[in-house]
Order: sequence, then C-alpha cells, then structure tokens
Amino acid sequence: HHSFSMVDQSQAKLVEGTVVDWHFNAPHVWLYIEAPDENGEMIRWGAEGGAPVHSIRMGVTGNTFQIGESVKIVMTPLRNGRPAGGVCFVEKEGGKIVMFNDGSCLAPVVLQQWQENDWLETGAHMDVHPIVMPQ
Repeated sequence: HHSFSMVDQSQAKLVEGTVVDWHFNAPHVWLYIEAPDENGEMIRWGAEGGAPVHSIRMGVTGNTFQIGESVKIVMTPLRNGRPAGGVCFVEKEGGKIVMFNDGSCLAPVVLQQWQENDWLETGAHMDVHPIVMPQ
C-alpha cells in the first residue's frame, strides 16, 4: 500500500528548526518542526517516518522528541515543494542521530554521505545534496 513517488529520492534536504509536535501513532510517525523560510517567516515542516512498531525497533519511542527542542532533519523532500518529506535521519542537540524512517530514504547510506562530506557540520538550513546510491 506504500508509494514514495511523492518524495524526490534523488536528493536530501536539511531543515533546522524547533519541534512543535511529535505524533508517535499508526500508521506512520510524524515529526513536526517550525523553521524559517527564505524570508524568515516561520513554516511548519512535517517529516514522515515509519510505523511505530518499526520505529521502536530502531530505538525510537513516544518520548524521543520533546516540544521546544532544536533538531536538524535530513529528509527526501516532497516533489511539489510543500514543506514536508520522508525523514532520512534527525540530528538532536548534542549530535545524537535518530533514525525512524520507512522506505522513502535509505538512511544509513544518506547519513554516511552527509558525514563523509561534512554536510552536517558545515550545512546550513535548507541545503540540498544529491543522494548517490552505492553500486
């Protein structure tokens, strides 16, 4: 029943913001943050993850994210440009990486690329980088 045709799986976008909602419920978990757009206006972004049971297997629970905390989300963005996408991974304050994705992103590959290229350390809000799949 899944289709990921609505997300652009050829690229990953970094969105930095503040958690405003964490929906840890079926059928898929959603992390919502507020982040500024190019004009500085605050926009609500949604990052869709996997089913709760899958997220639990990845060490994520209903208490993993707290309203008000700052996060960096790397996601495969929606093709239509709306402020949402499929989560690849989240970097919490202090550098902890959290993965709770579904099939919209091959998270370990994307994380490795972002770490090897130093995009997490040097990246800026709204940066986009290609996803290169291993051969």
